[in-house]
Amino acid sequence: APPAARDTLRALYRLTQRELDLACRLAAGEPLNEAAIALGIAHQTARSHLKAVFAKMGVARQADLVRLVLRLTSAG
Repeated sequence: APPAARDTLRALYRLTQRELDLACRLAAGEPLNEAAIALGIAHQTARSHLKAVFAKMGVARQADLVRLVLRLTSAG
């Protein structure tokens, strides 16, 4: 996501930098295990971050997260 869109996501949902990085990677189509490797974190840590992202963004599924991130990043 472009820097301005990332800033918007971070501000709107109070995401940590790691949560934001993970959400953007998932929205770009990267599987969770590959995103974890790219971010240098354990798969279980990525799952924990993902659960926090779901809670903060008010979504229950990864597909909903991806739709929301894509909609917000393409709006700007």
